Amino acid sequence: MKKFYFSAIAVLLLLSVNTQAQNKTDLKGSVTISLDNSKNGNQPVETAYIILDKYDLTGAGYVKEKYDVANNRIIITDLPAGKYYADIYTKGIYQQHFARVIEVSKKGRSYTFKLDEIETYTPDTVVIPGESNDFSKTSIVLMK
Repeated sequence: MKKFYFSAIAVLLLLSVNTQAQNKTDLKGSVTISLDNSKNGNQPVETAYIILDKYDLTGAGYVKEKYDVANNRIIITDLPAGKYYADIYTKGIYQQHFARVIEVSKKGRSYTFKLDEIETYTPDTVVIPGESNDFSKTSIVLMK
């Protein structure tokens, strides 16, 4: 009976020491992602879908969320410190994909992604070429 109590106490002590060690090393950090849309007159980006995978391959798809973008910035908080593979998909008029390795630290890091210029469709500026009715230049007539 004494052996049972001794082993139960030992297990409880080891578990408490192990959880205290995990809490001390689990630092939380934040990341600010800025979307530079200066080529499009700083128009706001509607939403972004972000996937964060841990760099050491221990957490695939650690964060998979759709974020509403405010002032072309996304702030992600309460992330464990470390490196991540980041995939950012912007949705709406400005659809683009960015991939980069980012680092999360306790004091926060900031990353900027530049969006490409988008041309919008305007019906008044479309030019339709004239049709050619010269059938003598078709490939069937020119065959030898």
